[in-house]
Amino acid sequence: MAQLQENINGIITVFYTYARSDGDSSTLSRGELRQLIEQEFGDVITDARDPRTVDEVLFFLDEDSSGKIDFGEFLSLIFRVAKACHRQL
Repeated sequence: MAQLQENINGIITVFYTYARSDGDSSTLSRGELRQLIEQEFGDVITDARDPRTVDEVLFFLDEDSSGKIDFGEFLSLIFRVAKACHRQL
């Protein structure tokens, strides 16, 4: 499998790994988002363990104001983190 396809599959797998912990695998709840940020982006996002950080990320990503993050909203986070990492290189 090509590297880029592998990475895309990894992003999809990560989303569903965290999203299914509360039984609803179609969205990330606040708690699931907190776990994802702490475990996957702890080295990249400033104050990843600060509850205010999770609230700010949730507010910023939650385009439909559902209180949860769907896959499309999650991709916004992935792209923004990728851009930030690219700037650091």
